[in-house]
Amino acid sequence: MPYAPVNGITLYYEEAGQGEPWLLLHGATGSIDQPSSGWAASMPAFAREYRAIAIEHRGHGRSTQIGSDLSYDLIAEDLAAFIDLMNLGPVHIAGVSDGAIVALHLGMYQPHRVKTLVCVGANFYNDDMVREANRFADVQKLEQEHPEWIARLSRLHDRNKAPGWWRRLYQQVAANLAVNPCYGVEDLHRIKAPTLLVAGENDLWGNLAQMVAMRRHIERAEMLIVNNGGHVVQFTHQALVEPVVLDFLRRHRDPAATAI
Repeated sequence: MPYAPVNGITLYYEEAGQGEPWLLLHGATGSIDQPSSGWAASMPAFAREYRAIAIEHRGHGRSTQIGSDLSYDLIAEDLAAFIDLMNLGPVHIAGVSDGAIVALHLGMYQPHRVKTLVCVGANFYNDDMVREANRFADVQKLEQEHPEWIARLSRLHDRNKAPGWWRRLYQQVAANLAVNPCYGVEDLHRIKAPTLLVAGENDLWGNLAQMVAMRRHIERAEMLIVNNGGHVVQFTHQALVEPVVLDFLRRHRDPAATAI
């Protein structure tokens, strides 16, 4: 299994295809093999044109964790180290939910490592709607009301860690969501890479007001709004989102890249 040692942890990743490298990031409590939270369903199509590399964030899936800190800037530091370790150079990055926020962070503070950004269901600060949506992060309530979710979390995140690791991960995710993200308009202005923002019109986290603000303040941003879509439209509306994402990348790929 492919693991990359970075920042005192090991990141699990899977890759397919050849060409320009494209990092694929999942959402909070997700993993590579959970299609709803990431890009597993689109991986075959992406790999036909790019070197598609799906990564599990620290503490998630088969990636390890040290300490109790989990934040977007820490995950972004892991990815920057991964890019350097693998000698990837500037890369395309596509993220869903928390992965999309990490992608924005890299665009703000690691611009030399970023070629393009695709952000599905992102927000850049916690407004009242986001805070209400984040109430899901209650371990005790989850155990009482959603045992099937507990079984899934255990299967995804305990497999190479101590039994019950998922609880610690969930608590770390909740602590991060309570205070992050907290970017401002000036941070959005830092992003110079071509950026595609994808939003479901009914999304509570990547809500339309924030996505429209990002579209206004990110210099080279484009936007796709999915009618009747929720938070993970790359999965629920794959047939609509996937070709738009691929078209966006084709328009911003390296002219010297060999077409496949």
